[in-house]
Amino acid sequence: MTNKNNITSLDLFRGVAGYGVAISHFYYYLFNSEKFQFYSIFFVEFFFVLSGFVLYPQLKKVYDDNQNLKIFYLRRWLRTIPIFIVALLCYSIIFSKFDSDTLKYLFFIQKIKQDFLSLDYFSVAWSLSIEEFFYFLFPLMLIYFNRINFLKILLIFISLVYLLKILYLYQGQDEEFYRTGTFLRLDSIAFGVLARIYFEKIKNIYFNVFFLVIIMIILDSYLSDLKSLTSIELFIFVFLSQVFSINSIIIFIKGDKFLDHFKLKSFFSLLAKQTYSIYLFHFSIIYLISMNPSFLKIKFLIIIYICILFILSSFCYYFFEKKIVENRPQYKV
Repeated sequence: MTNKNNITSLDLFRGVAGYGVAISHFYYYLFNSEKFQFYSIFFVEFFFVLSGFVLYPQLKKVYDDNQNLKIFYLRRWLRTIPIFIVALLCYSIIFSKFDSDTLKYLFFIQKIKQDFLSLDYFSVAWSLSIEEFFYFLFPLMLIYFNRINFLKILLIFISLVYLLKILYLYQGQDEEFYRTGTFLRLDSIAFGVLARIYFEKIKNIYFNVFFLVIIMIILDSYLSDLKSLTSIELFIFVFLSQVFSINSIIIFIKGDKFLDHFKLKSFFSLLAKQTYSIYLFHFSIIYLISMNPSFLKIKFLIIIYICILFILSSFCYYFFEKKIVENRPQYKV
């Protein structure tokens, strides 16, 4: 698995996930298409698993040398927080909300417990809270349990999250929170790390395609009635979504040779760079469209929407994010 190949396939995978979420939300929120809510869940899972998959080498650097912990935090926070603050400001202006909810978003604590917000006006931020808490907590475990090997620490981390999941399920509370609660979903990123560790053992393309088809058949039964799942059904659904995402990443990586026939590597790279701002801002565009129902009658509205996303996210990256990303500190060798 060479570096060169990884960049091409995983850049495309990230782009598919980013635009997939944005397009799914477009049809779900503007045209009430329930199946697109189903699709959006998978695209978000792609992000979680991919984050863990690509972060493994950096986490390993933290484990090998605790002086890299500060660098890890700075690199993650400089990549994620500045543009997040801009997005939060935009949503707060759009919804005229500057209150305690805004502070909860700012510190990524809006989903640490059920019904913690009075109004969830920056709804897509739930997944970012999971990302940020994983970035903060798991490296600390790597430092604290440094005498244990990396894999055992990872398995302990996943086990603790699953313990929380089981305790929550037995309380019989809101099933939706099980899917979006910050501490209940940290395992999604950890599974990505686990997939990276075992990549050489699970990379068989035929096995992963077969497994992907089987999971799709099972999950199809959830499609018609996603909102009425029991706690146990949702538990299985989330787990299968994670496995589905791992299989998808492996298939994309194995398709690198096919991608090399196309002169689109720079375009795939651009898509990958756009995805964070696409995820942050796409719902604001959907909301503004919904405020004027006449927009829904425009032919090819989806094309206009995608073009707006492409232009806006490209602008965000090249005129705001790029300089910050390029000036992040480097790890100690």
